[in-house]
Amino acid sequence: MAKPIIHLFAPASPGAVVLEDYNLSDGRELIARCGQAAGDGYRLRGRASIIDGILDEKQGGRVDDNARIREIEQVLADDNVAAMVAVRGGAWLTRLLPHIDFSVMDKRKRPVSLFGFSEITPLINMIGKHPMGYGYYYMTPGFPRSGMARYGRLNINRIARGQGLTGKAAERFADKWAKKQAEQRFDEYFQEIIGILEGRGSQRKFVGTLVAGRMDEETRATVIGGCLSLVTPLTTAPFVKTINPKNKWVALEDLEENPYRLDRQFAHLKLAGWFEKCAGLIIGDFHMGDENQTEEVLAMLKYHLPSKSRLPIVVTKDMGHIWPQSPLPLGRRVSLCLSESRRGKSVIELKVPWEKWRTV
Repeated sequence: MAKPIIHLFAPASPGAVVLEDYNLSDGRELIARCGQAAGDGYRLRGRASIIDGILDEKQGGRVDDNARIREIEQVLADDNVAAMVAVRGGAWLTRLLPHIDFSVMDKRKRPVSLFGFSEITPLINMIGKHPMGYGYYYMTPGFPRSGMARYGRLNINRIARGQGLTGKAAERFADKWAKKQAEQRFDEYFQEIIGILEGRGSQRKFVGTLVAGRMDEETRATVIGGCLSLVTPLTTAPFVKTINPKNKWVALEDLEENPYRLDRQFAHLKLAGWFEKCAGLIIGDFHMGDENQTEEVLAMLKYHLPSKSRLPIVVTKDMGHIWPQSPLPLGRRVSLCLSESRRGKSVIELKVPWEKWRTV
């Protein structure tokens, strides 16, 4: 029997940043490095020319739209592909969505899983809603280096063991620490993905705190959403009928957005009727630089939720442009369970039927 294929692709920004972070020369080396991390049981493939794509912002960003569209369609139609892994997020994917023929999945005999986040948000939602698709909102293999560098800065006293580092010295220490850790985390990332494909699931728990509304001891939920600025395009045609928030839980996160821009995007969801239709909200990590924006986000939502709203809101640090993360399945039924109470607030844990979702 042929080995299952994990397809590495760069549907958004090219992989230059990832190559630099891991001291790799080009897409071919990155594909080979990912293959080493995945091990002998899987075939790792990708199109190096697209991973190495040219980016020219003055000329509209990427110049290979047609090639990226063809790659996505061909991979979605290939029953030998067990998983698609986005190299990174970035930009330049959303404009492709109207041109991608997702109906190629209708003839699949085996399901395909997609792993990615940030700019990959719309693609995860589109694939996750399909009967033959699993969409996991989860970091990319290129994220640990930058994510851990920020984590290091925020936790400098602990990781530097009380050296009292501040300013540039703290930044250099955190970056050096993240670089040292990144290679190991890179390998762990692919083993995590394989664990999900093989039904063992993730070792990372997805937990949060209920900050508004009420929930039963166990709530069956289908989650949609992702990066807030990438969710708003899904409220318009032709996606308004396919990504429907009615009775769904909407998960949101974002980074480097000024409060007034976040407010505009929440207003967009409000005007589209999302807050009236959804069953609950999961608020992931929002930050500007190293400053947390959770309080500002919760304050803004008061102006956008229906009056006298009893909508349950769960706040979590396990989703977003943050280290560490936990995989969040989009488009399939999971359970949100009350696990305990801390400081008078209920702790919610995401339960996923990993064994039933085995695809390899």
